[in-house]
Amino acid sequence: MSKPICFGIIGFGWRAEAYLRIAKQLPHVFKISGIVVRNPAKYQEAAERWGVTLYETPHEMARHCDFLLVAVSKASVPAVLEELVSLQVPLLVETPPAFDEESLGIMSTFAEKNGQIQVAEQYPLQPHHIARTSLIQSGKLGQIHHVQASTAHGYHGISLIRNWLSLTEISCEIVARRFELPILEVPYRGRQVQDRIENEVQDIAMLSFRNGKSAVLDFTRSQYFSPLRQNRVLIRGSHGEIRDNEVTISLGTDVYDTYAIQRIQSGMEGSLGPLSLRELRAGQECLYRNPFPSAPFSDEELAMVEILTRMSTFVREDSPFYPLTEALKDVRLSLAIEKSITTQASVRI
Repeated sequence: MSKPICFGIIGFGWRAEAYLRIAKQLPHVFKISGIVVRNPAKYQEAAERWGVTLYETPHEMARHCDFLLVAVSKASVPAVLEELVSLQVPLLVETPPAFDEESLGIMSTFAEKNGQIQVAEQYPLQPHHIARTSLIQSGKLGQIHHVQASTAHGYHGISLIRNWLSLTEISCEIVARRFELPILEVPYRGRQVQDRIENEVQDIAMLSFRNGKSAVLDFTRSQYFSPLRQNRVLIRGSHGEIRDNEVTISLGTDVYDTYAIQRIQSGMEGSLGPLSLRELRAGQECLYRNPFPSAPFSDEELAMVEILTRMSTFVREDSPFYPLTEALKDVRLSLAIEKSITTQASVRI
């Protein structure tokens, strides 16, 4: 059995604590060497609660790490990366790696010179999205030319679209609009809600790529929290399509099959196992198997586990999974959507 991969975290926000929870559940796989914060006294109580060492500089912590995880505010990322790159330690950067045209330019120049940076984009690695990707890669849907994604905002949603359409070249025309809609107050990270109406923002973007492929990104932030707003996915291929968790494929001349992606869950009804996902199946075919079913992880946490696992492989085998250059393509498309919304005009990139 290989020893745990050791990493340190820059920053101590809610995302860093999510990684702490994962490492606590899987100490034989991941070990957090410490956390770098600007003001150690401010975080001393939290550090004692989690049992982690605080460092004032990443240089000191890096001696004990296989890689560093950057989990700071988006405005701080460029300066932090500029400081860390001299350490010659692989870096995993939380999203977004850039957030406006200026930071996109800075990070693009930075990415050209640094190949040790991977980005922690979790959405394509969530179990149901991995299952859909598995079906696409099986060839059962034929050639994929159109995707509609209503499951994540901005660059997150774009990362899913590009993944399912197998896009490396992003030249396209974008038409996007923003709408305000009424909705009952949304529960947001524990916020107590009352029976009152508030406004939500919905963004809809149509992307027409130069190679003939197309996509629609449709999302409102309430989908992250409100039971009233459900996610939707449509993936259309020449020989079939996926509609959320329902699959229809061609079996030959005028013969078709429709089946569902089934979630196999532990810890329900009479099960004495942990409340965790075990598998995603389509009939007899396993599309996704939870590598750690004994831990009660959410789908979001399972995606983060997958990121850490792939980062471990990158460190040991130099096998990139989502390099900074690719992440910046998703940011660029996301910024183009924002520009189309602001100008009320189509945007070409």
